[in-house]
Amino acid sequence: MREASDMMSDARVAEVYSLFNNQMNEGKVVVIVEGADDKDVYAKVMDTNTVCLYVDGNCEKHTVILTALNKHFGSRLLAIKDADFDRLEEIQPTFANLVLTDTHDLEGMIVEDCLRALEGKDAERCAGVDVTEIYAELEDISYLKWYNHVNHSGINFKDVVLDLNLTAFFSAVVANTNNVVNVTLKDVFAFKGLHLGVSQKELCNGHDIFERIYVRARMAEKSNYPKKPFFRRLREAYPSKEFTKTELFQLIKKWESTNSRHVLAIA
Repeated sequence: MREASDMMSDARVAEVYSLFNNQMNEGKVVVIVEGADDKDVYAKVMDTNTVCLYVDGNCEKHTVILTALNKHFGSRLLAIKDADFDRLEEIQPTFANLVLTDTHDLEGMIVEDCLRALEGKDAERCAGVDVTEIYAELEDISYLKWYNHVNHSGINFKDVVLDLNLTAFFSAVVANTNNVVNVTLKDVFAFKGLHLGVSQKELCNGHDIFERIYVRARMAEKSNYPKKPFFRRLREAYPSKEFTKTELFQLIKKWESTNSRHVLAIA
């Protein structure tokens, strides 16, 4: 009884536990993803007859859930985490059923395939988009975010409009942060100097990449062009067959084989 009570001490753990005990999910694998947008993309490549996708909203919850439930449900539990800065920091997954995206995050992993598959007005507006150029213009902002992550500086980037002027962007995120920020841009550039040459795909946040694509698409033609619907169409354009070319696909295939489970809807 005490063990069961300990498992239920976290709301997300309790929710996943309830999925396993729901008759509708009998025999299914619960696949944990970080966000609702992630769920929409993974639903295209996973078999909904054998999988129940669950959004925990925070990659830190992946570890909490796996720690609590692996003992009883490890062969029916799989978590997909955005790699974030893990590879750059040489951090390895601590669970056999925790797998990482190929690049910094899902958006970065799929963005080029999504762009190639766009149709109609979206394709016309994005015809001149050069993702390599976007990586280059996001580099300094990405180093700032990496510095913040490595040093636990606590800078709050949430809800701050992306600004390629690093000085202006830095001032905005510092103003958006409740705690005292003991960081200067000189610190960030010194950090960058020590970490030159890293993979831009591991460094740059996919949401920032999407944002810069949107700016280009919006400017391509003078007419109303809402952002959220465009982001949705961009993700929806992802051809599921392209997922078979990812390292993540191979990791999931390996997990399927090891646990005698069926997760993927594509081969």
